[in-house]
Amino acid sequence: MVIHDFAETFGGAERVTAELLAAFPGSELHVLAGRQQVADQMGAGDRWHPLLPSRSRLLRHYRLGAPVYPLLARAWRLPEADLVVSSSYGYAHGAHAPNRPPHLCYCHSPLRHVWSDAHDYSTGPLAQPGLRQAFGTYQRAMRALDRRAASNVDRFLTQSPYTGDQLRRVFGVEAALVPPPVDVDRFHPEPTGAHDDAFLFAGRLVEPYKRPGLVVEAFRRLPHLRVRIAGDGPARAELERIAPPNVTFLGQLGTAQVADEMRRAAAVLFPSVDDYGLIPVEAAASGRPVIAFDGGGARHTVIDGRTGVFFPRQDVDSLTAAIAAFDPDAWDPAAIRAHAEQWHPEGFRQALRAHADELLVASAHPGLSA
Repeated sequence: MVIHDFAETFGGAERVTAELLAAFPGSELHVLAGRQQVADQMGAGDRWHPLLPSRSRLLRHYRLGAPVYPLLARAWRLPEADLVVSSSYGYAHGAHAPNRPPHLCYCHSPLRHVWSDAHDYSTGPLAQPGLRQAFGTYQRAMRALDRRAASNVDRFLTQSPYTGDQLRRVFGVEAALVPPPVDVDRFHPEPTGAHDDAFLFAGRLVEPYKRPGLVVEAFRRLPHLRVRIAGDGPARAELERIAPPNVTFLGQLGTAQVADEMRRAAAVLFPSVDDYGLIPVEAAASGRPVIAFDGGGARHTVIDGRTGVFFPRQDVDSLTAAIAAFDPDAWDPAAIRAHAEQWHPEGFRQALRAHADELLVASAHPGLSA
């Protein structure tokens, strides 16, 4: 049985969950809420089970349910299983099957808005004194629930030393490092090596996490350059309202469409502090360089000067300077593509099955792999 937080949009965590399902064929997928289209993209359209009803209004505003999700996960009535594999960036690690089988968690991040991103919320959207005090109370309660949920897990896996350090500090656990998979066979460099001079941002339109607003403001200062923004999310309407004419919004794209956008981009922009971030690897598989903020998981996926460049501060001035100085023709697509080959999905699947078998043997359950 595979458990994931949400199947609301097909982002990096959902791509990883799709590989979890591929590693354990036939596993049922359980999510707190989601869309049929996303379940189909994850390869589980005929075997997925949302806890909450798949209503469009609920899915548009599902983040508002954050205070109750830890309690829902703990009370979730799941079927019995030999093994629980959770894919969690928030709540899935708190769920368990009634017969208490071993629980293997691939943790993308501890709950971001109360841990790694808490300062951004308390000094940004919730900076007013009354709101800040209320958020502090909420944060303490959610951190206690998150630590309690972590005690439900027998073994943590994670994608990078950056996230591994977070798990050590937050939960007091040592997580085994298993770099996330990228279906590099779906991404290919443009055969001619040409590009169309437009930059690309791809990802959830969420502030302050993904920082698409930095991209919009940088290109306001660079009216002679163009950027395309692929993705959807709660910040989209406001970003479209304030965006200058050289910023184009593409909406939510399928994998094939994202691959097409990447292979012809001047460069792919990655301004966020992600726990890992699959976008730089997908860009590399497409033979295109990345302009990334020098922090988080990008330090493990981007080679400065070979597969992309870093900008030092997570602000508009720093990103603007990096884009203005960037030469999109000074890169070797074949060398960039070669860097991405190490993230092929089969190695990820083998590592998952090995960890699962170790847990099952230790708990006297039969192994899963031959």
